[in-house]
Amino acid sequence: MPIHVALIMDGNGRWAKARHRPRTFGHAKGLEQLKQIVKAASNKNIQYLSLFAFSCENWNRPKSEIQYLLSLLNRALDQKMISQLNELNIQFHWIGFKNKIPTKIIQKLLFITESTKRNNGMKLFVMFNYGGQQDILHAAKQSKSNIDFPKHLLTSDLPPVDLLIRTGKEQRISNFLLWHIAYAEIIFQPKYWPEYTVKTFYNDLDTFAKRERRFGTIK
Repeated sequence: MPIHVALIMDGNGRWAKARHRPRTFGHAKGLEQLKQIVKAASNKNIQYLSLFAFSCENWNRPKSEIQYLLSLLNRALDQKMISQLNELNIQFHWIGFKNKIPTKIIQKLLFITESTKRNNGMKLFVMFNYGGQQDILHAAKQSKSNIDFPKHLLTSDLPPVDLLIRTGKEQRISNFLLWHIAYAEIIFQPKYWPEYTVKTFYNDLDTFAKRERRFGTIK
């Protein structure tokens, strides 16, 4: 099993468009799929699961779509989520920049973090308003030497990524966890995120298990 799995959940809008539905329909369906994958990762004893929920660049999307995504997140961050996370013994964390995010959403993100901090199972990191380049620049401004630089990353509590999975047919990393994916195994899934099932996730874990990782050495 990989210790740290990172997910770029791409393709919600295109999945909906292919079904002649609005992009918002795809985002709602994507959230339902996400709940299943989080539970599946926990059942497989994945220690860290990082989710690219909203990038710094996503603010350039149409205002109506941004407002829907914020509304969807606001509704999802409720007591039911806290109960589900606690039932699965999952510790929740939010990583991102506070600018542009409504105060009520920040308060909810921090409240769920506090409400699940005693759980000692899988650590779930949700990246909302996050970008790898922005994170590195932020750390560079805060650090005084190369030695303490990693400590100033917003992602300083994360170990290196073992497996990066991107859905949606695209084959790029889109400014996600640049510091942590140096030696990550990458799987580009042709499936759109709303059709990415637990079975597919388990198959990707099996694919990872069969790969030989060298980390720059010769074996």
